[in-house]
Amino acid sequence: MVDIREIREDDAEAVQNLASDPAVTATTTLPSPYPPDGAREFIQTMLPRRAEGTDFVFVLLAGEVIVGLCSLHGVGGSPRSAELGYWIGKPYWGRGYGSAGAAQVVRWSFDHLALDRLTACCLERNVASARILEGLGFKFLGKEPNTNPKWLPADVIVRYELQREAWGQDNR
Repeated sequence: MVDIREIREDDAEAVQNLASDPAVTATTTLPSPYPPDGAREFIQTMLPRRAEGTDFVFVLLAGEVIVGLCSLHGVGGSPRSAELGYWIGKPYWGRGYGSAGAAQVVRWSFDHLALDRLTACCLERNVASARILEGLGFKFLGKEPNTNPKWLPADVIVRYELQREAWGQDNR
């Protein structure tokens, strides 16, 4: 249904088109409005970080079409961990691409990076994102106040965590 591959510079136009939709930026940490050359700058920033082993960004593909991104940020520490992030372009919402792509990136992170745990967060009002995380086995850690000025002061951030052991054999 959906495949993942490492992001490349020639993905910039497709990513730019999807990320420029205000519906996508409304509940993600993407800048809003999305800058005119935001995708190219993002990719150019992420490629060296991948080489350093600290950040990994994947495009989610339905056939040959990019439908969104899924990423791992801040890889390292003890225990080894990273933060999972993802977003799907609005034309592709509700088709299971977020769940399927995130599951592949979670599997990849445990198999290739030997992570001990993953963290993730979303806005409390982003029910679809919470559903994806909970469906992957992420456990609720708690709520915290929003500090991102792009969202309302009343918005609440919900934090999740997935331990390697909890991922288990059922998901491999």
